[in-house]
Amino acid sequence: MNTRIGKIITVLLLLGFVLSACQPAGGPSAAQPEKKYTIGIVLKSFSNPFWMMAKTAAEAEAKAEGVDVTILGITEEGDYNGQVAHIEDLVTKKVDLIVVVPADAKALVPAVEAAVAAGIPVINMDSPIESDKVISFIGSDNVVGGSMAAKYIAEKLSGKGNVGIIRGMLSNPVETQRYTGFTDELKKYPDMKVVAEGVGNWEADQGSNVMEDFLTAHPEINAVFAESDRMILGASSAAIAANRKDIVLVGLDGIVEALQAVKDGTISADVAQRPDLMGQYAVKYGLEYLKTQKIEKTITTPMTLALPDNVDPLIAAWKAVQP
Repeated sequence: MNTRIGKIITVLLLLGFVLSACQPAGGPSAAQPEKKYTIGIVLKSFSNPFWMMAKTAAEAEAKAEGVDVTILGITEEGDYNGQVAHIEDLVTKKVDLIVVVPADAKALVPAVEAAVAAGIPVINMDSPIESDKVISFIGSDNVVGGSMAAKYIAEKLSGKGNVGIIRGMLSNPVETQRYTGFTDELKKYPDMKVVAEGVGNWEADQGSNVMEDFLTAHPEINAVFAESDRMILGASSAAIAANRKDIVLVGLDGIVEALQAVKDGTISADVAQRPDLMGQYAVKYGLEYLKTQKIEKTITTPMTLALPDNVDPLIAAWKAVQP
């Protein structure tokens, strides 16, 4: 009896071995492939090199992480209707996560919250959206950026001088933050006075026009802070045309054209952000959230005061992510 049972057990074991060997690869016992995610990113105008740098870095990070990424832009920096259409399209395509740099803090709220209601998490990048439904904010501290510019100008002028401010789009929270940081810091220097302000809406041609007005109405100006690089580059052109190379010119963004202008001496300094890190972090931490459901509420990217003696590595960082 025991011999018979032993033979049966032996046959069953052999049969199990044969069946196991015949099991095709990828069968029930094989590990399931990891889900491939799709992230949609809605930026501003691709004519702005700042956003092109963020786009290129996001694409590089997506390739490294094996993520599908769809990156959309608009024609004009303030075209929030175009951004709403992009968000709605991404929702229709059922992407896994959306990243948005809003052209307007309020106008995009319904589209963003509709995406969240559809089960798609949203990360806010660079400029705040007035919604508590976003899972994280990735970007610079623009109040600190404005403060850095004011401190540099005050030190450059030994605490005494007349200043002009070229402001960005007044409805934009980033403009408010940069303006607040700059003016609050300047108040620490009693002999520094803001004698002129103008709105350049982030654009180079408008920055040039404002600068021309400054030079006509306030020839006593010693320094100008423009709240974006495109505006300070426009202001620089106007100052050079008027033979006013004595004016201290400071921008804020860190696009490669402005960094090169610092190197060349056509502007004095630039508060340089890292749009490449914004793009990289959007994909990196977005993917991490999709896998773990965890993300920091605020992820701050660094800024550097670019001067002739430290600008070369910043220029190199731009060139490193060029397609």
